Parts: sequence; structure tokens; C-alpha cells
Amino acid sequence: MLALFLIWMGCCVPAAALDAVPLSGLRQSGDIAGAGLGLRFLRDAGRSLSLENVMAAPAARFVPLQPRDVNQRFQQGDYWLQTSLHNDTAAPITWVLRHPMPLTDYVDYWVVRQGVPVAHARGGDRTRLSERQLPYRMASLRHSTAPGDTVQIYIRLRNKETSPMHLTLALSDETRFLRTSANDQLLLGILYGVPLALLMYGFGSWLIHRRRSSLIYACYVLAVLASWLGINGQLAEYVFTDQPETANFMLLIFLLLVTICNSLFAREFLQTRRNMPRFDAFFVALIVLALAGIALRLLGWHLAVVQLTAALVFVHGIAPIVAIVALGREARFARWYLVAQVVYHLTLVIGMLGVRYAELSYENYFVYCQLAFIADLLLLGVAQQDRLRLLRLEKTAFEQRYHSALALNNADMVRQLAQQTTQLHEARQRSAFLAAVKTATGRIADGQFGVRLAPESVPELAELAGNVNAMAAALARLDGARKRWIAAISHELRIPLFSLQCETEALLDGVKPLNRRAVVSIHEEVLRLTRLVSDLHEVALSYLRPLPCTFTCWQLRSLLIKKQDDYQHQARARGLAFTLAMPPGTLEVRWDQVRIGQLLDNLVHNSISYTDAPGQVALALAVDQDTLSITLQDSAPGIAPDEAKQLFEPLYRADSARSRRAGGSGLGLSICQAIVHAHGGQITAAPSTLGGLAIRIALPMAPPAP
Repeated sequence: MLALFLIWMGCCVPAAALDAVPLSGLRQSGDIAGAGLGLRFLRDAGRSLSLENVMAAPAARFVPLQPRDVNQRFQQGDYWLQTSLHNDTAAPITWVLRHPMPLTDYVDYWVVRQGVPVAHARGGDRTRLSERQLPYRMASLRHSTAPGDTVQIYIRLRNKETSPMHLTLALSDETRFLRTSANDQLLLGILYGVPLALLMYGFGSWLIHRRRSSLIYACYVLAVLASWLGINGQLAEYVFTDQPETANFMLLIFLLLVTICNSLFAREFLQTRRNMPRFDAFFVALIVLALAGIALRLLGWHLAVVQLTAALVFVHGIAPIVAIVALGREARFARWYLVAQVVYHLTLVIGMLGVRYAELSYENYFVYCQLAFIADLLLLGVAQQDRLRLLRLEKTAFEQRYHSALALNNADMVRQLAQQTTQLHEARQRSAFLAAVKTATGRIADGQFGVRLAPESVPELAELAGNVNAMAAALARLDGARKRWIAAISHELRIPLFSLQCETEALLDGVKPLNRRAVVSIHEEVLRLTRLVSDLHEVALSYLRPLPCTFTCWQLRSLLIKKQDDYQHQARARGLAFTLAMPPGTLEVRWDQVRIGQLLDNLVHNSISYTDAPGQVALALAVDQDTLSITLQDSAPGIAPDEAKQLFEPLYRADSARSRRAGGSGLGLSICQAIVHAHGGQITAAPSTLGGLAIRIALPMAPPAP
């Protein structure tokens, strides 16, 4: 009979109640999660199943949810979860089914009683995108179950990403859930002491020092503290008890206020108005946008304000870091501010990664964020003190530099007074000296080149006196050279003219017969006079402008080979040996061939004429890149080094052995110098290693264009 009674009772009790999760466990533990929920899942491969289809599906199609399924099976796709709840107590139970980790794409809840849906809720990251409000991302369902009643819970999950969803569904008794939230607030009370202390510090510092940055810091702490109170005090209750609009409003307003205060603090701390006007305008724009967001939210805007808030929270966190880096050397005043920003945002990123990949619950994430805020506030306080300390150190260093500079300035003033006294004395000396200079230069202008100024003790005056004396000496030398030039020209012209006079007088007096020999003699004197006048004319022209030259490309080797026999013949006639040394290869040059031939003839003829027999004359050529060097050396008699510098002066002849015995006008080397300069080269004279004179010429193989 007992067995029949049990069978009858089993038939009377609904089958779903036998597999349902008893709600009495909520009275004992307050939460049921994990395997205790008895969840089973079904994959909707075609995304075509509706609630009615799933309700009609046989139980065999559902697979019990195991812990490994969270990260292994719930990949991209649609899934249905199902469980049953049975109120096995004598009183109604209001429960909250929540998903503290909101990082799923779509979540739908249905409560079915006796085959009829009686409640429906939606959540998830992408649900109701057109009306998104931040709390709607937290998938939650609140329902009351009567005593002895059994309900079925159906949950549809949609994952559009390739990464798996994280399922942390939890069932909580509403009363105990709210009581637990209140207890959590009490546990976090000690954390409120930190921002309260920082708040008092900020206001106290502002009252004492009247620094605007301290007041803004206190406002920032107050905004953060208000957000904590809102989040810990009412946000969870509003989210999980069907008041998401109020929670959304609170959260957005708090975030926008934090953005405003943080932007004000960044402007004041970094002194952007003075140091970085562009960044200052950017922070002002953030503040204006945050105020606009608050106004729009008060007017009832939802989606636009949420998107604006998310953008502002991200941008206002990154902007101070970029501004600090842009400060350059001044960034040392904001080093702790940089640390605060980096630590805060790095902490938030790590928390988000923990929510996504380490199954960190939503409640724990809020606690994690509060710890990040505490670290941020503490570091900002440290940043202010560090900035003040650096400013005091800089002020002390500036005062030390100021006093040092003042002492140096006083010493400089004493030195300047002594210097001005000395300068006054020197000014008097200069006045007297300038009067002497005026007198001396006037006498020099009158042709008295023997005037000399006395040496002075002042270096500048001594240098000026030396320059005036050097000028007088140079003018004396020029005047002597001019006189010698006139005397030399007169002498050179008188000799051929005197010879012509003697010849013609002898013919007129009948002393010499008028025959061919007499005419030839007269003609030779005329030619000599003509050469002398031509040479004088060329030397005179070379002083006014470079000698006219016709530059063409030709082979220097051919010219030298042609002239070599003539030079050797002239040398042998004087008992001398002539040698020619040329480098191998072609010697193509771009010179005036006639002028170069005249140059070589003058030099070789001059050496042969002034060298004693037996002796030698050596002509050597060398090529160094684009420069051709010509060296002509002869044997004794030699020449003094001082006389070598004057050989290129017109009509100059060295004394001693190299005398006028060789004849000539005395203008050959002057003409040679003019030819070399016309070709852009240099010519020098020095004693030769052979015992005579060495003439060295350096000519560019292609002279530059005029």
C-alpha cells in the first residue's frame, strides 16, 4: 500500500518540479551559482529557434552545462540555456538572476510558468543598440515565485565574436542581495576615509595658500567621492531592481563631472594657458563638451550622451599624458602627475582585461576601479607636493643666483668705475695721439714721407702708429721706385737713342760711309728700341688689366720638343748644357700658345744669358691633378734670397755677377709674371740647388673662365 501511495504522489507532482532547483537554498546561502543552477544548454546552429521551439524541444536535446563548457563550447554562435526553479518554502521568494560579467553580445531571459511566459528581460553588450544605456549591458532578471510554484528559466545567448563568452550567472535572494550590497558599502567605508582625508587636504591647502590648483584638486576628489557613493550606494540596487534609468543618469553625470574636474586640474597643474595654448584650448573644449553632455542628459538624451561620455572619458585620460610629454624639459614638474595618469589608466585596462579574460565579476570590478581611484588621488596629491617642492627648490636656487649675481654686479660696478677712470685717461692720450696723427698724415700728404710717429704704450694706438709709419715707409718706397723707374726708363731709352745719334752724326760728318753695314747697325738699334718700348707697353698694360690671351687646346709636349733643339743650340753656344724633363703621356693644355712660347723663351734665354760657363740649365715639368708645374734652374752665379723677391719688378737687375752684361731690357721676368697671372697661375723665384736661380711656375691646365 505504501508503494502505491508513493507512485500516486509522484504522478501528482509535476515532473519539472522533481528536476527543479529548490529556492530554499537561497534562504541558507543567499546565492546559487555555477553547477547549483542546474543549467543545460542547446546550440542554435541556424539561429532559427524561437522560445516556443525551445520549450517544445525534448529534454534529450539539452546538455548539462559543465565548467569546461564556458571556455570551450560557447564560441561564436547562438545558445539556449534552460533551468527550473521551485519554491519549496511556505513564503513567496523574490529572486534576482544576474550576469555580473556583462561582456556578452546578446542576452534574453524568459520566465515561463505552466507553459506561459510571464516575464522577459534583455541585456548584453549589443542589445538595444539604438537605445543603449550603460546599465542595460548588465543582464539581470527580477521575479517573484509563489510558495510551491515552479517556473522555467530560458536564456538565449548570442556571441558574434570569435572569442568565447564568459558565463557567471548567479541567482540571489533579493532581500539578501540588497543586504549584502549594504554590507559591502560598510566594508568599503574605510576606503572612503582616504578620499575624505584628501578632500580635507585639498580644501585646507586652498584656504592656507590660496592656490587654485588645490581647490580644483578638492573638487576632483569630491566628484570621485560622489561617484563612489553613487555606485556603491544605489547603482547596484537600481540596476538589479528594475531602475536602470536612474542608475544610467547617475553614472553618466558622475563620469562627466569627473571629466570636467580632471580637465580643470590638468589645465591648472600643467599651466597650459601659459605654456601650451593649444592644449589649453583642447581641455577647455573637453569641459564644454562635458557640460553639454550633462545638459543633454537632463533633457532626456540617451544614446548620444552615452557615446559622448565614453569618448570624453577616453580622451581626457590620454590628453594629460600627451600634454606632459609635450612639455619637454618642464615635464619634470609633472612627473608624479604622469605616474598618476599612467597608473590609473593601466589599472583600469588591467581590470577590463580581468573582466573579459579572467572572469572578474562586475561587483569586484567596481571595487577594483575604486582602488584605482584611490591610487590616482594619492598620486595626484604627491604630484602637487612634488611640484611645490621643485618650485621651492627652483625659487631657492633663483634667490641664490640672484644674490650671487647682485654681488658680482656690485663688483662689476667697482671695476667699471676703475675702468672708466682708466678710459678717461686713455681718451686724453688718444686725443693727443689723434692730433699727432693728423699732423703726420698732413705732412705725408705734402710729400714728406720721412715723417714717423712715436710709439705709444696703448696697444691700439701703438698698432695705429705702426700702420701710419708703415704707410709712410710704403709711400717712400713707392716714391723711390717711381723715381728709379723713371731713371731706369730714361737710361734704357737713352742708350739706343745715343747709339742712333752717334751713328747718324758719324754718317752726317762723313766719318762713316753710308753703306749697308751702317744701315744694318742703325736698324739693329731701332729694333732694340722697338723691343724696349713694346716690353714697356706690355708691362704697363699688365698693371691695368690681364694681358689679352687667346685660349685654345693644344699639346705642350709638341711645343717643347720643337723648342728643345733651339734651346740646346743656344746653350752650347754659351758653353752650357740644357736638359728637358717631361712626364710621360700627353700634356694637353688650354692656354694661349703664343704667350706660353713667349714665357718659355724669356725664361730660358734669361737663364742662358746669366749663367757662367761651364754650367747647366735644367727645365722640368710635373703634373699634379689639374695643375702643371714648370721648374727652370741654372747654375752659378747665384742670387741672394732678398734679391729674388725683386726680380719681377720692371727694369730690376741683381747686382754682383748677374749684371747687365747679358744685355736685355730688364723687363723679361715682369712680362713672364704678367703671362702667368693671365693664365691664373703663380710664379716665384728662389736660389737654385744647382747654385744659380730657380724659377717655379704653377699653372692650371685649364684656366678658369674670366
